[in-house]
Amino acid sequence: MKSRRRKQYIDKAVQGALIKRIILHWLIFFTVAFFVLPFWKLLSTGDFSRPFTELMLRSWAETASLLVVLVAMIPIFVWDTVTLSNRFAGPVYRFHNAIKSLAEDFNVMVEYFKAEQGDEPDAEPADEPDAEPVQCG
Repeated sequence: MKSRRRKQYIDKAVQGALIKRIILHWLIFFTVAFFVLPFWKLLSTGDFSRPFTELMLRSWAETASLLVVLVAMIPIFVWDTVTLSNRFAGPVYRFHNAIKSLAEDFNVMVEYFKAEQGDEPDAEPADEPDAEPVQCG
């Protein structure tokens, strides 16, 4: 049986960057559509007898429904990006946490061995340099 993930937004750095990017791309697309569609409509009709502002306002009114649909689609784009990015951000996030846990366990073990060596007065010094704690992330 396939298990469903409880959280979709888990890695603020990765998924946040993707959300910012998709919103930026959408804003660029919307801006281009906002200006190009009325011009396209104006050029396709060939009606240049009226003042330019009137023609542009009429063209924007005719393409307003499309622009409303574009605005309504942005939450869908963002949600789809978060859901898709969870497929790779989730495993990377869990891997990072596992490595971090291993590093903490390794540091505990190093401290234990340092304490054990310090308890034996006859112990010869090791040829190895002192182990430094391992840091992850």
